[in-house]
Amino acid sequence: MRTEPSHNDRLRAVGTSTQACTTRILAVWARATDGDKVHGARWYTDGELFVTSLAAQTGYSIDAVAAVVAHLSPRTRWSRNQYGATMLLTTGDAPTCIGANVERARKALCSDSPLNTLNGPKTQRFARNLLGERASVTIDMWAATVALGRDDYENILNRAGVYEALEHCYRLAARKVGVDPATMQATVWIVARNGRYL
Repeated sequence: MRTEPSHNDRLRAVGTSTQACTTRILAVWARATDGDKVHGARWYTDGELFVTSLAAQTGYSIDAVAAVVAHLSPRTRWSRNQYGATMLLTTGDAPTCIGANVERARKALCSDSPLNTLNGPKTQRFARNLLGERASVTIDMWAATVALGRDDYENILNRAGVYEALEHCYRLAARKVGVDPATMQATVWIVARNGRYL
């Protein structure tokens, strides 16, 4: 009988391990200032408030707004993502966002199940985080670079099971310091974005 590869097997196949990735994540967490940790703990709460507020302003469901924000997120700064989502939901267009992302976001608005229009694990997890779920981990370029210790993350993340293996590492790191996984990822993201992860 064939068994499914473990998270560690998936990571070994790309030249690392669960322990190595978790250690790298914790090393970046250790560089976080108290302010970074406060900001990291609030990041998704603030995102959830943004989604809830935009839903109330526009009359769309919170699921639809979270799906729109998640669809617009790839390769887009958070401030531009927020502006684009607000523009799309109020005017029907988001000229500051990537065209393909805007088209996907429009399709979500026409769907009876907007969250089901999210295909990739990163956008799925991001929407869940924005809806208040803190066990899922949004693995973007910064989260992947930190965990893997290298910046050729895109091809690696596309390999079967690697996203889930890295998510597992963030959960292990979060458990080690007593925070939820989304807070661990957000805090590490803040440190990495500020260039303090090397």
